[in-house]
Amino acid sequence: MALAVALTIAPTVHAIVYADVPGNPPPGAEPNKRFLLIAQENDVLIDDGVLLRAWTFNGTVPGPLIYVEEGDIVEITIRNEGKYTHGASIHAANTQTSLFVGGIPPGEERSIVFKADFPGVYMYHCAPGGHGILTHTMAGMYGMIVVEPMNTKYRLEQELGREPDIKVFLIQHEIYATGDDFAKGVPAYVMFNGKAFRYLVEPIQARPGDYVRFYFLNVGPNLVSSFHAVGGIWEYVYHGGNPHNVERGLQTVTTGPTDSYVIEWRVPSEGNFLLVTHAFGTQTLKGAAGYLSSKVGNNVSRIIFPNGPAPPKTITNVKRVIAPFEPTPEDVLSPKVYRQDEPIVIRILGNSFYPKVAAVPTGSKVRWVNEDVLGVGAGEVTGQHNIAVVAGPEQFTSQLMKNAESFIYTLSKEGNYSYICGIHPYMKGSIIVYRPTAVAGGLPSIDLTALLAFLLGIGVVVLVVSAGSRSRRGS
Repeated sequence: MALAVALTIAPTVHAIVYADVPGNPPPGAEPNKRFLLIAQENDVLIDDGVLLRAWTFNGTVPGPLIYVEEGDIVEITIRNEGKYTHGASIHAANTQTSLFVGGIPPGEERSIVFKADFPGVYMYHCAPGGHGILTHTMAGMYGMIVVEPMNTKYRLEQELGREPDIKVFLIQHEIYATGDDFAKGVPAYVMFNGKAFRYLVEPIQARPGDYVRFYFLNVGPNLVSSFHAVGGIWEYVYHGGNPHNVERGLQTVTTGPTDSYVIEWRVPSEGNFLLVTHAFGTQTLKGAAGYLSSKVGNNVSRIIFPNGPAPPKTITNVKRVIAPFEPTPEDVLSPKVYRQDEPIVIRILGNSFYPKVAAVPTGSKVRWVNEDVLGVGAGEVTGQHNIAVVAGPEQFTSQLMKNAESFIYTLSKEGNYSYICGIHPYMKGSIIVYRPTAVAGGLPSIDLTALLAFLLGIGVVVLVVSAGSRSRRGS
């Protein structure tokens, strides 16, 4: 099995005493499998013309597959080449991962060593600590770890006396447009392996009778999946991917966030077998569907990797931008418009402002309220926020707000205001303050062309020109 990421790096010495339990490496053990995950922020395409302002491992959403065998001594290094504090939670490691790879500042790297004693399918994700674990996962920083069993084989492999014809490493995951949608569990897209309907466009090729093994992981971060092949019944399934957790003859496997299965199945006939999560309205129609196309004589897809498509060298014809933490062109073109004497509340939730762009009359009292609950710690760890205006007719900064605390400011000068959270500077919002007399049909008249130019000037909106340079940097 070819590894998605493999390289030689210097061994890491950890000044810690391990307990004598499964998952801990023997004293002085030298890793025989080493992997490098690079944390960074870059744009990816999740559908034709749909750009995600993502945070990634190795440039893709999901990140690269980490594939090891039971009993391996594994070293995973996290190198932070991004602008913000990152880290990792390694679910395949039976040890306190944050001691080794939590809260890594920009420009630094750290490593963790563990013994892969428990076979199965696991998740890894960014974990700078506390509140940041939630938001960095929302931003796209996750991937799959497989620990292939060596002591006990899967049942169908035992019965047939051979390995699978096809191995499909499949991650279901969700994309959110705002922190508000994230908190409500209302994704913009749900997909397999990084692109909406990826395997409808590029079906997985098979032949009748082929032995297929799925390594299925529901990353979430919110929704429950019910994975099914239309026209097929799973022969054997293994909860968590552990060969000891065996069931037989299931129509679906049900997985909550970070839950997983190994699934064994033989393709029963020719035809296009639709692979779906059976939550049709909330998941399948948002991108979580693909074909396994079976035909005699097909050139078989031997391995399907779970990492998302590589960022293109150039990005053109962008129809939509998804940016959880900042305004997009759609937000600019359809701001939330407030009338005179209407209460104006901007909520802070999931490390983003909602609405991201608001238009208010001069003299309005704007109230920002922090709905993020976790108020301990500082930096990426905390859900505390403030308001800091970085461009506009007036500049002001609020106090630091914990959950349910608010800040009120009267905007008396007409113009465009750009603001951030000083604790999490990637959180961006904009307010257009207009004169109450500038009203047509009961609503203010707003010069959207001038507003768009203003936002471009402070780097909030990514258009096609700047998208190309971002993708080249991340490729």
